[in-house]
Parts: sequence; structure tokens; C-alpha cells
Amino acid sequence: MTAGPPTLPPESSEVGAALRVAIFDDVVAARAEQFHIPGLQVQVFAHADEVVQICERGGFDYVFMDFALGRGHQSGDLATSGLRASGFAGKIIAISSDPEANQSMLHAGADDSLAKKAHLRSYLVHLGAQHLSREPERSSP
Repeated sequence: MTAGPPTLPPESSEVGAALRVAIFDDVVAARAEQFHIPGLQVQVFAHADEVVQICERGGFDYVFMDFALGRGHQSGDLATSGLRASGFAGKIIAISSDPEANQSMLHAGADDSLAKKAHLRSYLVHLGAQHLSREPERSSP
């Protein structure tokens, strides 16, 4: 499965607030990539050894998870499984360049996967634009 256009979870942040996004990827972290994308608040983590605690504190709507997170660190499928076991209800997107690794994370509880990690930034831009274009919800009198 490869990620199509992003869909916002119904329980996502209130209108006007940025979606909170966590990226767990050692290479992205090592390159110190910055993601200044309208509609999103993005944090990058080099490994997922404390993914449950990080996500509980961060209130993330989306988690992008690589499979190989560096020698001696928890793999993306184990991190995904642990996150789901903790009750995390947000979207988890596998972002490994290896289709078998993405499949392993899907089996562990990821919602979708990106076929190429190179598409991550464009996916995030689309996600932010989609979030910002949502019409404000009208409250009942």
C-alpha cells in the first residue's frame, strides 16, 4: 500500500490549530532537516526508543516512522506496535524506502506508507494545505 492524498483524522486538532507531526528518522535528524510548513508543527526525532512517551507528551496527530533507526535502536515496526498498544489513535505512516520494511510496519499497525521517502516533504505540504483549507465547523446554537 502506498499513501495517496492525506486524509485528516476526524479527531484532528481544532480548526485553526496546526496539526502536530512527529517524524522518527535517523537520517532526517542527522541532516538537521527543518520543516516549516503552513498548517503543521513538525518535530524530528533520531530514534523511536521512547516513542510512546514522546507521543503521549506531544499530542501528535500524525507520526511518520522509518524502519531502520540506527544501530542499537528500536526498529520502526516494534515502535509502531508499541505505539498502537499504548492506545495511540493518530495516523502512522511508514516511510522506509524498502517495501518489505513498510509492509512490516503496516502489519504492526501503521495506517499507510510512502513508497519513496523522497516524497515526504511534498506529502507534508499537501497535508498542511488540506488542513488549512478545512472550513470552520459551525457550532449549534
